[in-house]
Amino acid sequence: MVVRTDFSDDEGWLATVEALDQAPEDWEEDDFEADNVVIDDPSWADATPDEILEVVRRDQHLSGHLSVFLVADKQTVSGEEHHLLVVTSHDPQDEMYDEVTEFGREFRCLPSETHAISVNVGIANMGFEEFAEAAAASLDGVFRGWPQ
Repeated sequence: MVVRTDFSDDEGWLATVEALDQAPEDWEEDDFEADNVVIDDPSWADATPDEILEVVRRDQHLSGHLSVFLVADKQTVSGEEHHLLVVTSHDPQDEMYDEVTEFGREFRCLPSETHAISVNVGIANMGFEEFAEAAAASLDGVFRGWPQ
């Protein structure tokens, strides 16, 4: 799920959406299908990750199936690479919360890497914390994929 929270740059938003539809460099085009739920509604303008998280947690369907969500904020739409904010929806009341958020509860990533994050976290192949750690270890704090 991608929530647009900045409506100041339509060109930047369109470029972000286009980048989200691109297959990651290490994926075969035939093996890739973008499956983004994009929320492009001005009522979300300037919403914070906490405000989005509150809505996610109140929605019984989303709270049980959504491990992470993406925020397209001002930095996303105005930035050259359109880094999205990846936020865990993990509940702070869960005993694993501290482990999952060891490197923070959010990080930035390239649009092309959002699919790998969503899929791997969603099927528990990898944890949110592994991607957050990789982002934290990068020079600019952005997850750009795994080294080849």
